[in-house]
Amino acid sequence: MKTSRAITATLTLTVALAVSGCSSDNTPPKDPSTPGATSTGTGTAAPSASNEPEVPSDWQTASVGAAQLHVPADWTVTSDGDDSQTMRAPKDAIGISPGFGNIQANVYRNDGTEDELQELADLHEKDLSKDLTNLKRLPDETINDALFFHFRGETENKWQDVYGTLAPEAGDQVTVTWDFNKADIDRKGSETLIAQIMPTYKVL
Repeated sequence: MKTSRAITATLTLTVALAVSGCSSDNTPPKDPSTPGATSTGTGTAAPSASNEPEVPSDWQTASVGAAQLHVPADWTVTSDGDDSQTMRAPKDAIGISPGFGNIQANVYRNDGTEDELQELADLHEKDLSKDLTNLKRLPDETINDALFFHFRGETENKWQDVYGTLAPEAGDQVTVTWDFNKADIDRKGSETLIAQIMPTYKVL
C-alpha cells in the first residue's frame, strides 16, 4: 500500500539518523533536515565554516570525481560510469524501492559565479519544462560552500527534484536528480529522504 511504503522508507532513514545523531558531548543535535544547508531566495547565503559535512561512518559514498554524496548503509549505490552514480533507496517489505537519486558531473567551463549558475539553471528549466508538470524553481541553497539551484516538478507517475551547482576547479557542472514513485511514497516522504542526503554534498 502507498501509505505503508512511504512510512517504511521514511522510518528507515529516521532510525539511521537517530543512531548517527548520538554524540559524546552535550551539544544538542542539529535538525536532520538542514545540516550544512542554508536556503536563500537570492543565492547570497554565507558559506558554511567548513566544507566537511558530518556523515555517519557506515554511510556509503557516491562519487563523480568532482564531488560526492553519502547515503545510508542500506541504500544501493551503482556506477553508471566515472561521472554518474545512482543511489537507490532501500526496498520495502514486499521488495519495492520507492525511488532513487543520481549524481552526475559534466564538463562545463566556469568560474563558479552566480551569473553562470543562473545561466545553467535557465538551461535546465527549459529542458525540465518539456517533461514535468507543476514545475517550480525553489530558493537557491548553499550546501557546504556550494550554491545550488533547485527545481521541483512531477509527471503522472513520479515526483522529481533537480539540484545543480558548479565545480569550477574541475571545470564541471554537478547535477543531482531525484525520482520517486508516486505509488510508493508521497511527496512529503520523498522530501524527507532528499533532506537527509543533500547536506552530505562535498566538492572533491
